[in-house]
Amino acid sequence: MKYFGLFFSLFFCFFCMPVGAEEGKAAPVALPDAGQPVSLPPERVSISTGETRRFEVPFVIERYRSSTLHARVAQVEGRAFEMEGVSAGNAVVTVWSQGINKEFQVTVSSSLMPIYRELSRELGDLPEVSVELSDETLTLRGEITRTVRWDYFRRVVKRYEDRCRNYVTFHPGPKLFEELEKQLAAAGYPITDKISPQKPGQLKLQVSNGVLTVSGYLLCEDDIAAVKRILASLKWLSPEWNDGAMRVETDLRMADTQLDVGVVFVGVTRTQLERLGNSSADGTVLSWNLIAWFRALAGAAPDELAGASGGKGLYSYLNTDLKGSLIFFGNNGISDFRDAGHVTLTNNSKNFATYENGGTLNVKVYGQDTAELKPIEFGLKLKMRGGLVRADEARLELELEKSLAPIKQDEDYFQRSTKATTEILCPLNQTAVIAGQKDLTYSSSGPGGYAFLRHIPVINWFTSSSEEQQEEMLLLILVSPRIAGSPVALTSLPSDDTREVEESISRVVEEKSEKAREQESRGWFEKMFTW
Repeated sequence: MKYFGLFFSLFFCFFCMPVGAEEGKAAPVALPDAGQPVSLPPERVSISTGETRRFEVPFVIERYRSSTLHARVAQVEGRAFEMEGVSAGNAVVTVWSQGINKEFQVTVSSSLMPIYRELSRELGDLPEVSVELSDETLTLRGEITRTVRWDYFRRVVKRYEDRCRNYVTFHPGPKLFEELEKQLAAAGYPITDKISPQKPGQLKLQVSNGVLTVSGYLLCEDDIAAVKRILASLKWLSPEWNDGAMRVETDLRMADTQLDVGVVFVGVTRTQLERLGNSSADGTVLSWNLIAWFRALAGAAPDELAGASGGKGLYSYLNTDLKGSLIFFGNNGISDFRDAGHVTLTNNSKNFATYENGGTLNVKVYGQDTAELKPIEFGLKLKMRGGLVRADEARLELELEKSLAPIKQDEDYFQRSTKATTEILCPLNQTAVIAGQKDLTYSSSGPGGYAFLRHIPVINWFTSSSEEQQEEMLLLILVSPRIAGSPVALTSLPSDDTREVEESISRVVEEKSEKAREQESRGWFEKMFTW
């Protein structure tokens, strides 16, 4: 009967072991006693796949078993053993000795579980990103619309990029486009839905299939470069930063623009310059630097400015257009406007625009045997080219000449002229002042006073007077550029507007002709009494 019980126990242990269970022996099998074995309190254990942990029990381990293949006992040494997580799942690991055993209720989690927990914690502030763990795969999904959050997400994921699948993308939100529009508008390039060469300086934004297209007509190359610099400064438009989710393309063209440039020659005396004050032109109050500049022309720059700049290099622009500049001079008693002209030139064209107003004097030049006429031209000549370097500033190459008609002196001809060849940068709708010819005049009068007494020595100190006056005349050249206005299109045919005028004129002419024919048909006697 004793051997029958032992055989039954072995048979029960062998056939009742769960499928997939693992059992091993740490030493030669010692058969348990016929009495009831003692079970120590079970212990809960959590390990990850691939992880090996060491445990110790209060008895020498003789046998061990795992209920599933999710966990296994790797090594046994006396009272200690190592447990290894094989795959995610649950298992019960039991170790025995004679008359005593202990169970370990093991939960084997994925090896990505610590990463899952860490990522979930670090990305907890990004509700648009989800962290998923399924079938030993860690997956990130979502769409981020803000640059600050995308920067943070990239820093976090960079540490785990080999352990997870990242499907999170960046898509710029409406706020980013609003900020871009504000930045371009602040730089002088407003955003509109329609662009045209007639309204340069406006931009249009269009997004399609991950491409932002910026198009528009601008006034100069500097404007195109400025817009491209703004776009390049925004990292969210860089494919390297947004993982290819968005890129920018530009379709920026130069608008066909023409400049109107007015030129006026003004004669100003030294006395007038000294009296020149803080007057206004068209409501534009002159700056202190401008006043100092005119005083510097008269040789009296303020000490505080002369100390900083030596009386040189002060501003030479009037903060008003040509009309306002002339009003300014007129308000200060300067009305000697010598000559004026106006040219229209194509923006940044290589060709010169030329204006001439004057005449030609033919002078006889005698040779040894013959005499011939030599033409000498005089008057005003304007020759210029250039264009916009910025939306509000133009670069102009000027060749300006003003000459008088030749004067005959001692069998020769003398011609006076003022000529300036220069290159200037002038803001649009402002006036550049170029100093030209300087003339000195000298006059004297006297002695005057009481008759006879003014010629008596000593007494003439009290009874006579004389006056000597020297005046300096400075010829200033005023140059003011502006953008030419758009051409005006005809709304109707000229004949529609002038039909009535043409008919009335034709009727009057026909009546006069008919009256003239009647006069011719009358006799000489009748003509004497009709008119």
